[in-house]
Amino acid sequence: MPEGDDRSRGVFPDRSGWRVGFALAWCGLLALTAAASLLLGGFSTARGVFLAGVAAGEFVLAVVSSVLLERTVFQHVERLRNAVAQVTDGPLPSVKGPLAPLAEAISARQERSVATLREAVRDREERLAQVERLRRALEETRANLESNVQYLRTMAEVSTVIAGTLDPEELYRIIPERVMAKLGLNDFCIMLYSRETKRLVAKSVSVGDGGTMPEFTLVPGEGVAGKVFTTGEPAWIPDVSSSPDFLHYGERRTDVRSFMCVPLVSKGKNIGVLMLNHSEPNAFEPELLPTMRVLASYLAIAIENAEMFGLVKSLAEKDFLTLLYNHGSFHEKLAIELERANRYVRPMAVIILDLDHFKEINDRYGHTTGDRVLALVAGALGAHLRKTDIAARYGGDEFAVILPETDLSSAAVIAGRIAEGISNVRLDIGGGSVISFTASVGYASCAHDAPGRGEILNTADRLMYESKRRGPGGVLGIQI
Repeated sequence: MPEGDDRSRGVFPDRSGWRVGFALAWCGLLALTAAASLLLGGFSTARGVFLAGVAAGEFVLAVVSSVLLERTVFQHVERLRNAVAQVTDGPLPSVKGPLAPLAEAISARQERSVATLREAVRDREERLAQVERLRRALEETRANLESNVQYLRTMAEVSTVIAGTLDPEELYRIIPERVMAKLGLNDFCIMLYSRETKRLVAKSVSVGDGGTMPEFTLVPGEGVAGKVFTTGEPAWIPDVSSSPDFLHYGERRTDVRSFMCVPLVSKGKNIGVLMLNHSEPNAFEPELLPTMRVLASYLAIAIENAEMFGLVKSLAEKDFLTLLYNHGSFHEKLAIELERANRYVRPMAVIILDLDHFKEINDRYGHTTGDRVLALVAGALGAHLRKTDIAARYGGDEFAVILPETDLSSAAVIAGRIAEGISNVRLDIGGGSVISFTASVGYASCAHDAPGRGEILNTADRLMYESKRRGPGGVLGIQI
């Protein structure tokens, strides 16, 4: 039996118990009256008759009171007991008669108890909901913190990699492998503004499928990337088919569907753009844009520092007057080329030349004219050398040239052209005066395993002096 029914029996016992007790009480009273009547002589005496009538009245009263109690009390008590036993949320059944106040009191108490219970349940549910919301908020906070920590760690690693090199070529090489790949971006292009061409030129490119992209340049203001460069405002195009300004890299990349571009800004100056590509539309989330702006700032500073370092290094290696390599750089290049020739089993040659009577030019026309002569000699060397050859101002009016992968016969041809080219140079010094000059040339060539290859420079220098001793404009060479 339900627990609520057990409790209700304690408050409203079963009415069959009331009936038995009530009947026993009346039966006892009737029995006493009948016994008294018999003791007094029964119906043979007036007292016995009176008591018999009393007994009859008691019987009628018992029946009537039983019916009245059944209808006015016991039935309502039974209904209240059943209603309480059922533990329903609704109000108790209405009761009329003498039990009405009791029923109302019980109903009111039950309603207060139910209301209190409901309030307690609602409060508990609200507390549980608050706990759940707090748990979800903590989970989101933890996930955001982990994401931010990972982001900061990645950016720190990327910035360390970027700042770790000052060689421009090395920087452009590691950007795809150790920077963009770290961020999961394998299809991008970095373009820098060239002051010589007045255009944006691609410096570091990576295509998602591992392929290569043909050379591509942009005029500032042209296309989306050109506008980003001129305005300094980033661009994010979820689907390039909706942008008529997108040029598909001059129709070289028609596979691009998503595009993002941010300016490379260093010291308040736009130096280029960083472009991201994807073959699917809506591939880039808006949250990626701030990350790319931070990365672009790192890249811009690193690129400008590397370019500046390269310029300073170049100036340190070059002679300020002729813009040829200086004495120290020449020896560094010579050691490198000797090692390379030995590694790849190739010959090489060295040329040394000295201007004839250069001191007389300085004494007669001044050192400014002498500087002009040196600059013209440097120009003549550049006109007669290959791109792989290395020319240097060795000291004063002396010049040196390294000829990689060059045997004796080829070195002889080049040395002869240089000597002839210098002798054909004319310098107008004003007043109708034109001066010319010559150079004495010595050269030497060696095989990759020649025993005296380390003395190739001294050998060429000795031959240059021998040529000068024989007369201006001479050329002498030897195979070591």
